[in-house]
Amino acid sequence: MKQPIREAIRKALGALFAELQQTPVPQEGHWVYQRNQTGGWQGSFVERPGTYSLITPHEKLIEQLSNEFSPLLRADYPEYMTKLVGLPGAGGGKFQPRMILGALAHESLKRFGGWNLSTEQMDNLLDETASFFDRPTVRVRLLAPVLNVHGSTEVPTVAFGGGVIMRPITDEEVTRFYGGNPIFQSSGRMFAFPDFVFVHELEVPEVFWTPFTPVQEPFWKQTQEALDRGILALSSFKEGGAVGYDGVHITLAELAFGFGLGGQHYWGGDHVPVGHYELTADEAPQLEAYAKLFEEIHPTLEMACQRLVDSGRRTKPRDSIVDSIIGLESILLVEVGERQRGETRFRFSLNYASLFPASERKSAFYRARDLYDLRSKIAHGGEPRGKEKIDGKEMALHEIAPLARTVLRETVLKFLPKSIRPDFLAENYWLSKVLSL
Repeated sequence: MKQPIREAIRKALGALFAELQQTPVPQEGHWVYQRNQTGGWQGSFVERPGTYSLITPHEKLIEQLSNEFSPLLRADYPEYMTKLVGLPGAGGGKFQPRMILGALAHESLKRFGGWNLSTEQMDNLLDETASFFDRPTVRVRLLAPVLNVHGSTEVPTVAFGGGVIMRPITDEEVTRFYGGNPIFQSSGRMFAFPDFVFVHELEVPEVFWTPFTPVQEPFWKQTQEALDRGILALSSFKEGGAVGYDGVHITLAELAFGFGLGGQHYWGGDHVPVGHYELTADEAPQLEAYAKLFEEIHPTLEMACQRLVDSGRRTKPRDSIVDSIIGLESILLVEVGERQRGETRFRFSLNYASLFPASERKSAFYRARDLYDLRSKIAHGGEPRGKEKIDGKEMALHEIAPLARTVLRETVLKFLPKSIRPDFLAENYWLSKVLSL
């Protein structure tokens, strides 16, 4: 940014900040949330500096001051003044010079508690303003609250693939997502607040377009794929019920103007019922090592893991059972090499039994066979009885559903160490296992 523009913005900010110092900071009621000493969350309704009514009384002055440096911006940065500006696939809008003054007024209050800035503080704001105009990219932070995964603030950060990390969520982030001014609150109040959040920070190119610019792929697509793999890892790492994430909140990780990303919240995702998945500080490094197996995973194992996720999210036991057995079928009935003929029920049960020591195979065979029969009964419109026999034991459906998930999870874990090409893809693998070759 050339010096004349920088100095013009400095002069305009000085005039605006001098006016703001003479005006009481408007206060607004906000819901604020804090993690308490027992690990839960508590909320309170407090007065905070106004974020919505801070600038409104000074609109005429802001317009007048911004008009003084607008010609300089138009000369050196014409694309900002003549085209729409945004991020790939995320929309955007028309940039207006007045946005600079409004955004910097809010930022000064947030960082420095007011507008009586030192020369160094003012220079920091101007340096970041210049960076926005001179760089072709903007740094964006994507935040996805993790649903049903609970643990203390002592749990260390866990790195997942694709640059995504999971860390304890801060009080300020919970307040931002689920609190704030109730008049403008965009999210409903939660029944169980998240203890963790997925975070992905990335550089995204600024896009200038006209009505004829082709539609671009959303820049968050790869992040979504990485988050979904993270959920596969969490679900299969241990038994913990339903897990997921509460969409993705797109925020700017630096000063930027005109993108309209203040409260964008994308992809609500599948329904995730309330559950409790406990993660300890000791488990975090194990989970990080385990999650690396999902950076490249064969579609067959990915399907099995996705069915495990789906099974945990079902509210009806019969649906959970069907998902688990379909996941098992993707592993136990895969065919490579010579086509294996015969009843799928028998091959499903026999292949499952072959994964166990000889002394456990008979019980494993009947367990798999009975689960497969129950799945077939449900899938073909049959009505399960109050209790069904699984390996000779009478069990209710709400007991069978977690058993089926455990069977699927344990089967996945047998093959996950070779996630890119699991052993069952070898030619005649299951035949060799059954014959103990």
